[in-house]
Amino acid sequence: MNHRFTPQRALLCCIASVMAITPAILLAAPLPVGVRHYDVPAGTLDQVLNRYASEANVLLTIDSKLTAGHSSAGLHGDYGVTSGFSAILAGSGLDAVSDGTRGGYVLRASSTDAVAAGAVLPAVTVSGKRADPNALPIPYAGGQVATGAGVGLIGNRDVMDTPFNTVSYTRQLIQDQQAYSVTDVLANNPSVRILYPDNDGSTDFSIRGNKVSQLDIAYDGLYGIGTPGIESLERIDVLIGANALLNGLGPIGGVGGYINQVPKKALDDPMAQLTVGYIGGQWGGGIDVGQRFGADKQFGIRFNGAYRDGDTEADNQSRKVGTATLAMDWRSPDNHVRLSTNFGYRENDNDSPARTLYMYSNTFKIPGPPPDPKSNWQNAWAYDNTRTTFAIGRAEVDITPDVTAYATIGGSQFREEQLFANSFLLNSAGDVGQNQVYWPLYRNTISGETGVRGTLQTGPVKHNWSFALSGLRENNGIVTTTLETTYTNLYRPVFIAQPSIAGLADSDNVPRTGETELYGIALADTMSVLHDRVQLTLGLREQGVSAKNYSTAGIATSTYNKSALTPAVGLNVRATDSLSLYANYIEGLQQGGQAPTGYSNAGESFAPFVSKQYEVGAKYDFGNFMTTLSAYQISTPNAQADGLVYGVNGEQKTKGLELNAYGEVAHGLRLLGGMTLIDARQTHTANGLNDGKRVTGTANFQLNLGAEWDAFFLPGLTFSGRVIYTGSEYIDAGNQQSVPGWVQYDAGVRYKTVIARHETAFRFNVENLTNRSYWIGGQGFVMQSRPRTFLMSVSVAL
Repeated sequence: MNHRFTPQRALLCCIASVMAITPAILLAAPLPVGVRHYDVPAGTLDQVLNRYASEANVLLTIDSKLTAGHSSAGLHGDYGVTSGFSAILAGSGLDAVSDGTRGGYVLRASSTDAVAAGAVLPAVTVSGKRADPNALPIPYAGGQVATGAGVGLIGNRDVMDTPFNTVSYTRQLIQDQQAYSVTDVLANNPSVRILYPDNDGSTDFSIRGNKVSQLDIAYDGLYGIGTPGIESLERIDVLIGANALLNGLGPIGGVGGYINQVPKKALDDPMAQLTVGYIGGQWGGGIDVGQRFGADKQFGIRFNGAYRDGDTEADNQSRKVGTATLAMDWRSPDNHVRLSTNFGYRENDNDSPARTLYMYSNTFKIPGPPPDPKSNWQNAWAYDNTRTTFAIGRAEVDITPDVTAYATIGGSQFREEQLFANSFLLNSAGDVGQNQVYWPLYRNTISGETGVRGTLQTGPVKHNWSFALSGLRENNGIVTTTLETTYTNLYRPVFIAQPSIAGLADSDNVPRTGETELYGIALADTMSVLHDRVQLTLGLREQGVSAKNYSTAGIATSTYNKSALTPAVGLNVRATDSLSLYANYIEGLQQGGQAPTGYSNAGESFAPFVSKQYEVGAKYDFGNFMTTLSAYQISTPNAQADGLVYGVNGEQKTKGLELNAYGEVAHGLRLLGGMTLIDARQTHTANGLNDGKRVTGTANFQLNLGAEWDAFFLPGLTFSGRVIYTGSEYIDAGNQQSVPGWVQYDAGVRYKTVIARHETAFRFNVENLTNRSYWIGGQGFVMQSRPRTFLMSVSVAL
């Protein structure tokens, strides 16, 4: 494999060096106690303050006369010490101020109470400061999921006011589960299943029975940026279902759902955290540092760096990953102007990575996988190496108190080189044919969005409206070279010498083979009456797609230029404070493409595929436990052959019922997950051959259920467990080949404490606890399960 020395590799070496010396530097001059998550229950004010001070590891002196007769709703969310005191004491007329010692505080009457007592205070000037309209929704009880999520064009919305099935997974969940990719986080969602091995930090997904490509995963709301690494993410927002109006068309066009990576940014309180750990044979760690500067904390900076290297649990497999991201932002003293930037670099080298196994035909029964999931039939010299560099800039200006203009632009450069065996299962005896392939590619992308949003009142109706223009331009080059064809067996692998790639272009020298341009114009209005208890959202998006393909000689071989108009309607009714009922009709988009060579209409362009979704649901908030029940139907047109004519004359119709839940069912006991029933069928197929047959790679029943229990006998100790079940799946369109259902068990334990005044967390998790080997079904292929994997880490707030 290629180990060229590059500036990016030098950067990663520097990051590793900084991580090695940072603990000594920061321990010598510790920063203030950092931000952490709190779940302090309601009670009398002195009870809440005492528990908070204990968990924050600070000393608090309380005069019982000041707190007498006061109660508190508790504290739930991520806070620094001072911001936590401020949240608890808001409206009480009390302040917690430093007593002059390190970590000591004393409770006293605020200045307003002093005035009431007759004290004479100097004149003060009061100036208004607008709350941050982009502030993330606070965590829900338990801290694993937020109370709301970003919903594209209509912004951040409370889950109870959103006419869609949404969920936002928090940084706390990412850390506690030791997730090392977006894939690991979405393993908590019953509507989501992977569709490709996770070798580069993310993968293709099946959501509601429809494919969502990793290229359609957004970063900070923009498509085409990539996946910069889980270490730099604050949230992962997921919208289940079609979403063309809300988010537009991604580079591929994923109908089943929308995934957005929300980057970390500087918090109001300084923070620094160092993590070292082990993942299935790989050792490494990361650092997360952030602080705000200025009299009004106008300027913020947040840096995340991570590195790990070593073997995985699979035979002959190893991985080296390095990532560095920098987020900076500035806000005016009155918060009417907000600017931010994000920069990042990620390098991922995989030796002998996991691969799909395609079916050579549908005339044989698929044999079981190798009994040991550690088995790897890829050659030890196979590799898949990627490099991603990106940058984003964002600006917002409040033109009036009710109108805000914004613009954001971002770009990325992606390079990938693969040398691997493209494998085909030949028979039920496990014989495999392999095309040894060299596959370099590059992808350069620039995307952006600008718009205006605001509120206005027309009689009894409040309008939250938004207008946006978006665009994306991507050029790429891909050249696939088959070096030789060899044969092996799943159960008795035959390995060969590494074929030569001398003289073949690498990813920096691949000729351009494709170019895609996307544009969108969208308008939406959410109309609210009866104190927001009834909200109706109407919207329309015009989406255009222009694409060209080129030969390796640079000659245009095909062109494509089409557009589609997609509407959406959503209704949300707060029947009670705890119950929301919703319904929506919304459409999804996929690129239509062209008829391939060999058909009588070869080269014919098709309009973007428009899917149609109908959904109804109910959400009930028990106070600390949230449940969502959804029923939906999605109809998606499919292109297929009818004799010698290739056209859009097929359809996939998916019906489903989803139950999702999260939060605290009792003090110290949390649940997260749910189950889904899916009936995905092919309709209007060529000559009716497959009408009524199930869609490939989609199970009828899926369940994900995780639980956490805080041990009462030792504060800070938590046990966790999770079960993931997927029913049987067909692999081919004719439903001749299938794989059985499977179940996976995960478990974990963590302990959070304070050591030498530093918050410290010890975490231990096991994935695939029973080391079960099973096939994960795909669209014409299967993947082998991950072997049992141990994850250990120690995090220290510095």
